[in-house]
Amino acid sequence: MCRIFGFNGKNRETLERMSEVLAPGGPDDYGFFESEAFSLGHRRLSIIDLSSHAKQPMKFDNLVISYNGEVYNYNEIKNELSEYSFSTTSDTEIILKALHKWGLEAVHKFHGMFAIALWDKSTQKLTLIRDRAGVKPLYYYFDGKTFIFASELKALILHPKFNKNLDIRASSLYFQLGFVPGKHAIFQNTFKLLPGHYLLFDGKSVVTKEYWKLPQKKLAISYEEAKEQTRALLQKSFAYRLVSDVEVGLFLSGGIDSSLLASYLVKKRNIKTFTIGFKDERFNEAKIAAQTAKILGTKHYELYFDVDDLLQLLPKIAEIFDEPFGDSSALPTYLVAKLAREHVKVALSADGADELFGGYPLNFKNQKRFFFYKMLRFLRPFLRKKRKYMATKSFWEYKLALRYRIYPDELQEEFLLDVLECDELLECMFLFDFHYFLADDVLVKVDRTTMANSLEAREPYLDHDLIEFAFSLPLAYRHHKQILRDLLYEELPHLAKLPKQGFSVPIKYWLRNELKEQVLDLLHTPSAIDSIVKKDTIIKEFLRSGKRTNAIWLMYMFRLWEERYMQ
Repeated sequence: MCRIFGFNGKNRETLERMSEVLAPGGPDDYGFFESEAFSLGHRRLSIIDLSSHAKQPMKFDNLVISYNGEVYNYNEIKNELSEYSFSTTSDTEIILKALHKWGLEAVHKFHGMFAIALWDKSTQKLTLIRDRAGVKPLYYYFDGKTFIFASELKALILHPKFNKNLDIRASSLYFQLGFVPGKHAIFQNTFKLLPGHYLLFDGKSVVTKEYWKLPQKKLAISYEEAKEQTRALLQKSFAYRLVSDVEVGLFLSGGIDSSLLASYLVKKRNIKTFTIGFKDERFNEAKIAAQTAKILGTKHYELYFDVDDLLQLLPKIAEIFDEPFGDSSALPTYLVAKLAREHVKVALSADGADELFGGYPLNFKNQKRFFFYKMLRFLRPFLRKKRKYMATKSFWEYKLALRYRIYPDELQEEFLLDVLECDELLECMFLFDFHYFLADDVLVKVDRTTMANSLEAREPYLDHDLIEFAFSLPLAYRHHKQILRDLLYEELPHLAKLPKQGFSVPIKYWLRNELKEQVLDLLHTPSAIDSIVKKDTIIKEFLRSGKRTNAIWLMYMFRLWEERYMQ
């Protein structure tokens, strides 16, 4: 796990500034490659081959690589590279020589999470590659002349030719969803390379192409066969994510996903588990995790905090997330990452299971409500707020309406999210959860909070074989994580029937109490929000009824971000 960056041209001072701001994600070492045509940089968090021989950027023949992530099956790939000699035990050298032998086709052999920058000195071309699920971030800026890329936006904006102009469409989508989705980024001429895509830059133009997509066909398979194949794929994926030259721990929430993961891992090695909880029992959900850890015999660490601890983190969170980010669970995620880093350098996280196996109960509740709202579509002119957008015959529009925090008619200009093709409502919901919520909210949250603490997070549920299999299953098998529940029942029967639980941060309580005055003072100051959102309407409703706390929170987090990055 590392951080990567680069740009066309040569400028050592800029390389050093970009390197410095990305240092938390790679505190162990750094390196540069410079040429008149292109420069690359790398910050290293040493996980595999801890020696200086594995330093990056790494060169071989005409290729130079700067790479962030882990390819877990690197030793298997090495067996196919018998004609090459190796001077390190790192996965980086194997990836580099695989790309030398097979070109871009090599990516189909990689099991893991990765953001790869590859400079070809002979052709003077750059290739960027991002992993299939989007675990590792990769941003780029191109204005027709200047090309810059980096793992985080905070490095891009340090380039002297970066123009820091707000992208109104990206801002509008943030206010609707709570995160900046898809290829969009908060600044103009700035983009995210989409998961499962690669980019080619020849010095004059940028081309992006998709190398992987979710399967379209469903398997004809019995439920028992599906369960057994899921078990085999989980065990293979979990074993891959233990590959490391440093100790590996686990975030343990006490829910189905992390408990199943822990129950399999303890059969292979002793592990450390990490959980956080509120001191206030009204919001505390950590006790189940502690009980699970005791049953499994893990070395368990807990951190209990109160509301004040989270409130003090808000400016830090705004800085870590160099785009506006409205998911309040980033606060406890940061704290559990900080706790884990005191004991390990790598932590496994159970993210992705909900998106693969239908773990969000609201999807099923709203599936039942769809036909009622569909019948109301002729009354749309008379409906208000969310109901107005839910009254539609379009599966996609209905799903988006359920996500809206600030409604399109409360924006100064309406921008809609790129449509995903789907023929069934649940399919639309699952696709949104995977392509947008997982990639642009959940994985962004985990990546930024762990990297800020110099901790590598690994996602065992997001091996691409498991993803492809899950999305090939009949939709009926992907209800309420039944397959995972059945597998967990065999390991920890008392947990298998637990309802879905997330880490609940009491935003509504804060905004009506401790944070109220501070938030309103900040929102009343002049801001870019004024040209994007009909702010006063929302604030008046909040003051009158106490509702609209989600909308107030998004505007508040935008203002904290704006104060840090737009001054």
